[in-house]
Amino acid sequence: MMEIELKAHVDDRAALIEVLNAKAAYTGRVLRDDEYYGKSSTDTHKIRIRKETCDESGCLPGETFLVTYKRKEIRTDADGTAVEVNDEKECSVSSPDVIKAFLTDTGYSIQLKKHKDVMSWELIIPAKELVPERLIATFELCAVPPLGNFLEIEILSPYNDEVSVSKIQKKLEELLEMTGIPKSKIEKRYYSEMLKEL
Repeated sequence: MMEIELKAHVDDRAALIEVLNAKAAYTGRVLRDDEYYGKSSTDTHKIRIRKETCDESGCLPGETFLVTYKRKEIRTDADGTAVEVNDEKECSVSSPDVIKAFLTDTGYSIQLKKHKDVMSWELIIPAKELVPERLIATFELCAVPPLGNFLEIEILSPYNDEVSVSKIQKKLEELLEMTGIPKSKIEKRYYSEMLKEL
């Protein structure tokens, strides 16, 4: 599946929560602690080990560990709107200790750490509106210290062709507009780039 998403800066969390509660289905809150392993700070082939902690209904209680590798790309349309198009490979593990030991023994080290406090909502996109299958748009209101608050809107697509990605990109822009956040608030940089610039 291709992960197609945009993220935007959020100025008013309370107002956005009110809008999302009215427009989409709340699915819960989760804390995400990420460690990015690479061979250097400029290594673009990083492996992320994520610990997810949840204590609400709507998600599994306790801790979950995910190992992720992404082929990441930023695509910008004709009017300058940027979305991430990621080929994401992910699996869950009962404990990350074996993978961490392997990575450090083979020359990898932690290049970056990131914490996110995430509230999530979902909205169904009907079949044939974008592609033949029904898709789900996920809205994640993320507090990312010390960067601030962001809204991530994501659609997972089985298609990676230009036409499908373009349709989904336009839909993401429509969904952002639905929340009341202007396109000028879209952030083109990855969180990792923003954190390194601090």
